[in-house]
Amino acid sequence: MDDLLENIPLNLRRNFWFQLDGCPAHYGRGPRQWLNVHFPGKWIGRAGPVAWPPRSPDLTPLDFFVWGTLKQK
Repeated sequence: MDDLLENIPLNLRRNFWFQLDGCPAHYGRGPRQWLNVHFPGKWIGRAGPVAWPPRSPDLTPLDFFVWGTLKQK
């Protein structure tokens, strides 16, 4: 993952959010520590800074951002 992030300009990376799918291999201590370092407060997952919505099979960008913005208008 570090290799992928190296190719993305820092000003763009600051706006990134990471969505963790809850797979047991992705949920271990190591991956969560990495996310806390590289995406502090900006990752979505089980026991993450932004909790995955209960009973949600998937979380799309529309669910996370667009619908809230449209409701405000």
